[in-house]
Amino acid sequence: MSSLISRTPDADVRIMSSNILFDKTLPERLPLIADYYRASDADLIGMQEVNRVGTALFETLGDIYAPVALRHAEDKHCYTPILYRHDRFELIEGGSELYRSRGTDTKSMAWAVLADKKSGKKLALINSHGSLILKTYNLDATNAVEGEMWRVDNVCQMLEKKDELREKYGAELPVFITGDFNAHPESESIQNMKKVLPDSADIATVSATTGINSFHGVPGRPCPEGTPIDFIFVTDDYAVGKPASECCQSLALVPTCVLSHTILIRAQCHNYQQGFSFVHL
Repeated sequence: MSSLISRTPDADVRIMSSNILFDKTLPERLPLIADYYRASDADLIGMQEVNRVGTALFETLGDIYAPVALRHAEDKHCYTPILYRHDRFELIEGGSELYRSRGTDTKSMAWAVLADKKSGKKLALINSHGSLILKTYNLDATNAVEGEMWRVDNVCQMLEKKDELREKYGAELPVFITGDFNAHPESESIQNMKKVLPDSADIATVSATTGINSFHGVPGRPCPEGTPIDFIFVTDDYAVGKPASECCQSLALVPTCVLSHTILIRAQCHNYQQGFSFVHL
């Protein structure tokens, strides 16, 4: 399957964030997700909500991708694994951590340090699914207050990992952070992240979906209006570049923004059609 969006000629890497939603429809959606992952031509994919059913994707896509962070050090299932193209990258280091502040063990972060097999250049990806508080948790707390306190600590934990990796591999190590943050742009947690790393959508030459909800509805639950909860943060030495190419509207694909050196794809897979929005960097 050919790429749905052509590569920017001078791009270094294409990165995608994708929440596949582990509901009862996941088994029948898995072939669609696999097809779209192939068509996206992403080099790295930060995934969220990958339950044991979702791990079937690793075998399906094994000719292209290798997974990182399948289980935590506590020998618990990791719901936030990373996929990387094994023909292009060599895995130097990978791992995952449960968030200190969380309601369930589905909320965690994973990381991978990879080296390009041709150039030897290293980069790091940190992938996250942010904590939240649902009524089903039966806690004497709210998502707006205590939940946001959890997410602020989630960001602290990610930035601690970023600093740890740069101390180990050098201050010049490019670090990208993908994920479903369960937080909106104006929230304290996202603003704290932006103080350290810019949001790709904010610094893009073209940004068709800035400020638009990144959650796609599922059958019986239409997409609500709102602002994004999915983000890709980038190292601040990546400059603004050329506009995005056109893409196939019949597949509900929307080019969102463009920067040079890296192509980033923001994809929220909470629907049958797997509607993607693309961020080119």
